[in-house]
Amino acid sequence: MEAYAKLLTAVAAIVGAVAWPAVFVATVLVFRNDIRAAFKKAQILLDRVNKVKWADIAVELDRVADIEAESGPDKGGKITLRQIETAARIKIESQELDIQALLRELDRLCLEYDSIRRALPSGNVRTRAMTRVIVKMRSLAPSVADYLDAYKGSGSPGSRLAAIAIMQMVPAVADVEWLRERFSSEQPFAFYHASLALQNVANITNGPEQKHRLRSAAQDALARIKGFAGVPDQETVEVLESLISSLRE
Repeated sequence: MEAYAKLLTAVAAIVGAVAWPAVFVATVLVFRNDIRAAFKKAQILLDRVNKVKWADIAVELDRVADIEAESGPDKGGKITLRQIETAARIKIESQELDIQALLRELDRLCLEYDSIRRALPSGNVRTRAMTRVIVKMRSLAPSVADYLDAYKGSGSPGSRLAAIAIMQMVPAVADVEWLRERFSSEQPFAFYHASLALQNVANITNGPEQKHRLRSAAQDALARIKGFAGVPDQETVEVLESLISSLRE
């Protein structure tokens, strides 16, 4: 009798294991149109929410860029508290967005920078326009820092400026040797921002070996800046001289 009871229990378990999936499949088949419609509505709602969030981020990018370009020094100055707060806010707000949306915006800014360099003559108007671009890049930088290598290796000046912006905002990922090379292959606007990136790296640098390497890069950059024909950009010189002084052994 006991064996018979065990057999019934085993059979019931098997039937249950088979029956529930069968019931589930049958339910899905019967209500498949309703389920499909529900998923579609959910996707539409999610897309709408993402569009609203992205619209808010775009407005925030324009707002901080306008303020900094108008109120800051000619080349955008050092990273301000406003820019740091904006970048932190965007990083939080963008966590539920597709990272590709942020990368597409960063790529658009890279193209905008390249277009400005080609289309506008050197002067305050061009500098102000380029400043708006890098301020926006800075605001996106912490959110896209994992993609730094793709921008470092690009043949586009705008993409390399994006890499510099990422290193400015996230100095822990900065490549000091790569920044050193910017002073022999980029334009003066990038020189200034590469020097700011080096300066921010110094804020998190510990140990004599790291400090020596950073100081060597800054000295090399300063020598190259002063070695160019014409008057070197004074703001870049001041940043590099201050950096070298702070790293004296």
